[in-house]
Amino acid sequence: MGLKIKDILPFATARPDDRGRITLGSAITKDVSRFDVYFDEATGEVLLRPFKEIPSREAWLYQNEKARDLVAAGLQSAKAGSVKKIDLSNTRWIEDVEDGE
Repeated sequence: MGLKIKDILPFATARPDDRGRITLGSAITKDVSRFDVYFDEATGEVLLRPFKEIPSREAWLYQNEKARDLVAAGLQSAKAGSVKKIDLSNTRWIEDVEDGE
């Protein structure tokens, strides 16, 4: 069966230590909080799927489709250069945003 990892070049070679552990290094583990490990007994192939955890205070964004869409639209606008500078020290900007300007 296999994991179908064709067209992927090897990243590195690693040898297990005397306790059977392999060190992945910071290039692979940077910003990763955990890995799901998949093992194909027929071929001996191992697949590590990395995960990044998010703080619980930010989880609402991933649970709110409308908020996610608004953030994505804002990021696209910023990427396209469609941004407007506002003076945050002047509270009138709140009225401008509410009025759709």
